[in-house]
Amino acid sequence: MNRALGRYRFIVAMGLLLLLSACSREKPEMQKDIETWNSATLKGSYDSLGQRNPKWDKDAEDALVQFARTRTAPDDEAELLSDLVGESATSAVNAGCDDPVIRFLYVCYGSRPQALNFPEHEEMYCQAASNLQESAYPPIRKFYANVEAAEWLWTRWNTNYANAWPTVRNFRSQALGDLNQALGDKSLPESEAYRAVETLFDMISDDTYELTNGYNALAATLNRDKSRPGLAGLIKADFYLREAWRARGHGYANQVAPEGWRLFRERLAEADKALNRAWARAPYNPQIPTLMISIIEGEQRPRSEMEKWFQRAMKLDPNNYQACRSKLHFLLPEWYGSRDDMLAFGRECVASTNWGGHVPLILVDAHSEFARTLGAEERREYWMLPDVWPDINAAYEKYAQLNPDLTRFRYPYAAYAFRCRQWQDFKAQIGIIRKNDMPPDYNYFGGKDDFDKMAALADSIDKGKSAGSH
Repeated sequence: MNRALGRYRFIVAMGLLLLLSACSREKPEMQKDIETWNSATLKGSYDSLGQRNPKWDKDAEDALVQFARTRTAPDDEAELLSDLVGESATSAVNAGCDDPVIRFLYVCYGSRPQALNFPEHEEMYCQAASNLQESAYPPIRKFYANVEAAEWLWTRWNTNYANAWPTVRNFRSQALGDLNQALGDKSLPESEAYRAVETLFDMISDDTYELTNGYNALAATLNRDKSRPGLAGLIKADFYLREAWRARGHGYANQVAPEGWRLFRERLAEADKALNRAWARAPYNPQIPTLMISIIEGEQRPRSEMEKWFQRAMKLDPNNYQACRSKLHFLLPEWYGSRDDMLAFGRECVASTNWGGHVPLILVDAHSEFARTLGAEERREYWMLPDVWPDINAAYEKYAQLNPDLTRFRYPYAAYAFRCRQWQDFKAQIGIIRKNDMPPDYNYFGGKDDFDKMAALADSIDKGKSAGSH
């Protein structure tokens, strides 16, 4: 009786989500709407469909709540939340929990599975993903489980293709089927749907045949539905953009064969057409103008065209870090800009009173991306240029101001201070790290020995400077 009542409540909740989704389709999706949907398909599903027990319910629910938060959190916060997911899932499993979602989170994020040898961990991954596939949980959760299993196995089996491929192919096939089913759920936010499609395309992009079949299957589902034409066009444009670059290759222009150029231009034109059609039907979706920036770059259209689409993307989502990254790439010297253009844009991102989230860190990215274009010796000297550290410092301080609850950014902040030979700033950041993280994540600095050497060097140089000033 309780299980039947739980299922009824779950169906009602998902129905309300569907209604809310339909009502909000003509405006940009808000983060809280996406969080609500993730919570409904995680904790909400566990409440009504999961294998509940007072012995582990609290730990299981904590794991699901933290995991839902990772879906909208910045990368640095998501990393810390993933540790909490692992701790809560481990506690639930230790208490006897055999719920398929909790077991899968335990395998992915718990510390104990990571310590197992490969065959043991492989068996756990395969079993956990298979159990979730056979459960009543929503298809989108099965999709991500199959992707995780396929990717984990492939990266570890990639030296033995014959043994790996049948299992990996099975998980990939199941992931495609799950995503196709998930796209039929009208409560699925468009941004989450596109994120899942990108995840699938990233996974299978090494195989043209598999990628094409995957796209055709998803396109058929969306074209039958007709309720999300913007999403259908966005996915089509993404597919043709990937295929354009596959035809061209990523070498220098003079290395591209005439046939490669022909296919590149044809496929970019298809992507452009699909995205313009999507924008006409869904001018509320910031992912459409964001992707258009990359197409404009490939088509060698003027900067004014890029700026038009960039402004559209930022108007819809003022925290649109990906749009900023795409514009920054457009401004690289090997494309259509210069160091001055990159830094001017990065400083605009720091100074803006409208843009937030990760956007101020674009100024850090501007220096980092430009440094990559230099030789090894020039790159080492670059970080000591007089205009570099003030920019890095300004970007991270603005980010700290906008995101006062986050701390993970202190690690790269400290690393850049060390690279720029700003010893006092480095010591200040590692002091904050030591205060917030016990123990610190030494792996970020290459291990505890390297971290201790960096700290000792900074301390000795700083003390030497202090002694010399007296």
